Amino acid sequence: MHRSEIYSDNFSNNSSIEKIKEYQLNDINEFNVYRVYDTFIASLREPNNLESSIGTQDYIDGYRELIKFCDSLGYIFKFVKDDVIDKLNILQLFVDKDILNFDTIQKAINYETEHNLIKINPNNFTRTLLRLHRALLFIIEFLHGLAERPLSESTTTIATQCYDATLNNYHAFLIRKSVKIGFRILPSRLQIDEAIFHGHKTELLEQYKTFIKIIQQIYDTIQTFYTEKKYLQLP
Repeated sequence: MHRSEIYSDNFSNNSSIEKIKEYQLNDINEFNVYRVYDTFIASLREPNNLESSIGTQDYIDGYRELIKFCDSLGYIFKFVKDDVIDKLNILQLFVDKDILNFDTIQKAINYETEHNLIKINPNNFTRTLLRLHRALLFIIEFLHGLAERPLSESTTTIATQCYDATLNNYHAFLIRKSVKIGFRILPSRLQIDEAIFHGHKTELLEQYKTFIKIIQQIYDTIQTFYTEKKYLQLP
């Protein structure tokens, strides 16, 4: 996938979709495309700028909404959710203690670089965010696969291929083996569709694709920033 443009004008463009949105937003515990979209797009300080600053708190909030999707996938995705929650809590501590220097992701990384904090603190912001960043790519690819792949391809096949292209590169052998075995018991495509669209796939599919593009833009912006800093391979 390439860098994405924002299509916010198309995200909600008719009365039937507005009614679905209003209904879905009532349940704050379920995965909801609109809440993920709203929080992640809020993190982009300049949505039409592909190098936009990314607000740290909104990024954290968006990620918390996104991982609700993992709840619909069964126990095997607990390995993603638990790790993500731990790391989001670490980022939250940085924001709560020093909002001035950790207001945006770019500002936070520059601050840790200038003060040589990346080597001193193993649980630093920059390294912690990198782990979340890698996991985000897996989630993006998986969500994209669910939207674009033919229904003849199983959830197991899509998840395995997305994992091989992303997180597989950073996990030890035993973790990789366990994850791929667990993928065999993922819910069916129809069950996942229900978890995402709540019976309104036809009306919401284009909005769903737009929300993926938003997350992709955020991923791409962070990826470029880490590349420039030469931080992509931090241990």
